[in-house]
Amino acid sequence: MPEVTYGSIERSNSDPGFHQSDASDNTATNTTPLQKALTLSDNHVAEAPPRRLSFAPGRRGSSNNPSSPGNAAPTSPDTTKRKGSVQVDEAPPRKSLSYALRPEAEAYYDSRAATRTEFKRRGKTLEEYYDDNPELLPQLPFTWHHGNRRWRLWFFAFIVFVDASAVPIALYYGMKYAGDVQEYIIFIIVTTIWGGPTYLEFGIRTLRLMKKERFYRPLGTTNRWCADMLTWASALTITVVTVLFIVGSAPHDPWLRVVSMAAPSILWCYGGVLLAITLLYRFNIPAPFRISSTAKGGKVLPGVYYFIEDTLAVNGGCGAPYREALAARYRASPRFREMLYEQSLFWSIPTLIFAAILTVIAVIPQVPENWSYGVCWVAPFGFTFVWGLITIKWCKARMVRERLEWEAGEFPRKIPSPSEKSVPVQNCDPVA
Repeated sequence: MPEVTYGSIERSNSDPGFHQSDASDNTATNTTPLQKALTLSDNHVAEAPPRRLSFAPGRRGSSNNPSSPGNAAPTSPDTTKRKGSVQVDEAPPRKSLSYALRPEAEAYYDSRAATRTEFKRRGKTLEEYYDDNPELLPQLPFTWHHGNRRWRLWFFAFIVFVDASAVPIALYYGMKYAGDVQEYIIFIIVTTIWGGPTYLEFGIRTLRLMKKERFYRPLGTTNRWCADMLTWASALTITVVTVLFIVGSAPHDPWLRVVSMAAPSILWCYGGVLLAITLLYRFNIPAPFRISSTAKGGKVLPGVYYFIEDTLAVNGGCGAPYREALAARYRASPRFREMLYEQSLFWSIPTLIFAAILTVIAVIPQVPENWSYGVCWVAPFGFTFVWGLITIKWCKARMVRERLEWEAGEFPRKIPSPSEKSVPVQNCDPVA
């Protein structure tokens, strides 16, 4: 049986349960046709993709002699073989090998290490495990291809779009032009219902960080009142948007241009925070205060790093194991570090430029108020959607290149010493 230790499964060469079958160990008298078909040498696995095995119905009275024509390998998928034989069809290459065909390794990543149950009973962090196994590329315990966490994030993104963009547009134009309702009444309704899911999610993630259990908290702190970077950025954004809504809709004749600035202010806040953190990283300025898992005075990482870490660890429910795995991946892979820095620039500078364009549209008198309101409430979410699609394609290509380079050993994999680590890890009990 494998020994499961702290996010990994270590396998010994003396354990026969984890070795692939050796064709030389099976004699001709004890090997069935199915076992022969399933026995693949290491060279065959490396040279050819796995093949799909399927049984084909045969006729009664068929011979079991391997030399008979009925037991010859089929030359086309339509060829049927006699009962008891195996039909081998060439199948498209798998995206990943099955566990039975993967090469032998001393240790490998175990996805159970990222579960909440394993987190409570483990004695080692994922960072420490990957430090002990530097030949492994640290894996991030989250995927968009399966699992329930991804649906929660997709659903939240959809609800935010409907609540923050579709509802203000539909209520304003529908009630003004179809219902002939006065503008101050319209904005009383919009201000009342706007941001409900956003406020709810902000409250949930804040309560998770305040819980006595430290599963969701940033690394290196046991203070239950220590908020992460995304909490502070979201608090700033919510405050600015709320103030603009109240100021713009308070008069009997609402200031439509002020209300139109609410959506661009979201870009200003998040883009400004992202660029400020990235500049700290670019010019090697120590952290002036704690930024998520980076302690005060520590080396600041690219801004996108903290957005990814906080979103998936708290909103996505991945917790501290994701923070640990992300820190290990960042330190181990130069290609990953390069990708995060590129994404920080890609999301910060264009976001602020686009916010400036929307601000001009909202305030200049040449653009009618009704037009500026619609453009300013739709364009930020369209911009985010397009930038997100580009990011997905970009990062997929980068991560494929990262994996191939890692397997080929084409760049150094130096693991920094604990004194060089920018993300401190403390395994201590939480404070009340």
